[in-house]
Amino acid sequence: MKQFIDSIVRTPGVLFMSMLATGFTVNAGVQFINGTNLEGPNLLAAGCLLIGQAALVIVQQLRKVGENRPALSLQ
Repeated sequence: MKQFIDSIVRTPGVLFMSMLATGFTVNAGVQFINGTNLEGPNLLAAGCLLIGQAALVIVQQLRKVGENRPALSLQ
């Protein structure tokens, strides 16, 4: 299980997307505290980044599984 978690953390782009999602979430919190009613787009962007992260991790894990399997021979 630890290897699986490590492979997710090492997936290219996950750390960058996490930093962006955190920034958008913090910005949404600041907008909410200031009462500007502009937190919606920031929360939408953070949510889209989280969905993108999940899709990226799934695609990368499927690619790794495909690399570990031997090729099918059609003989």
